Amino acid sequence: MDKITVGFLGLGNMGSAIYRGLSNEFEKVAFDIQKKNDSSINYCDTIQDCINQSQILILAVKPNQIEDILTHFNSPKTIISIAAGIQYSFIKDKAPIGSQVIRTMPNLPIVYGKGVLAYYGDTEAYDTVEKIFSKLALTFALEKEIQMDAITGLSGSGPAFVFSFIQALAEGGVKSGLSYKQSLEVAIETVIGSAEYLKKEMQEKASTHPMELRNRVTSPGGTTIHGLAEWEKNAVNSGIIESVYQAYLRSKDLS
Repeated sequence: MDKITVGFLGLGNMGSAIYRGLSNEFEKVAFDIQKKNDSSINYCDTIQDCINQSQILILAVKPNQIEDILTHFNSPKTIISIAAGIQYSFIKDKAPIGSQVIRTMPNLPIVYGKGVLAYYGDTEAYDTVEKIFSKLALTFALEKEIQMDAITGLSGSGPAFVFSFIQALAEGGVKSGLSYKQSLEVAIETVIGSAEYLKKEMQEKASTHPMELRNRVTSPGGTTIHGLAEWEKNAVNSGIIESVYQAYLRSKDLS
């Protein structure tokens, strides 16, 4: 039985990560105006060649290029978009009749197979989405497309919030006398280790709450409670909540 061919239109950071992580059960081809000097990528000469050779197309171009890209489609395909802000209905209307369309929101850690990817669209294509992305990210289908804006605010923008938090931890270490290099390494491992600890605890006991684990580190009159008191005084929790919410509102405006 011949393998299904997945075509990539655009090979930026996200497109390249998905291309390299794609299961061997698929053939893959790609088109990008700026070809990378990489013999492992099977480039097509034109957009049309890539579309014609593929049963599944991943749209990994800039959002403002989606409409033009769709004018090259002349037969039904399974179309998976990773373009932020471009709604399912827009692609469905522009694609050939009979096409199956999926809108996705991946986040940056997908580059290293540790991402999150939410999707919405034609349910007939959901199994295909899982086969393509499940090894690269935590994947889940949304009940309503409107939830995509919340996902954008949380997991799409979330890495930037995490990076900022790690930087702040590292600078706290520097203020306390550590070198920046040492402090940054410790901050990164502290965040990774804490997240893994929470994940394992939740796998063993689904009702585990992050605050329960926080209390395990917080001794009466100890160092942690004094640090947390500053956290509360500076409204860090409220600031993080509002950061996610404002990113959600901006995504909603762009959509």
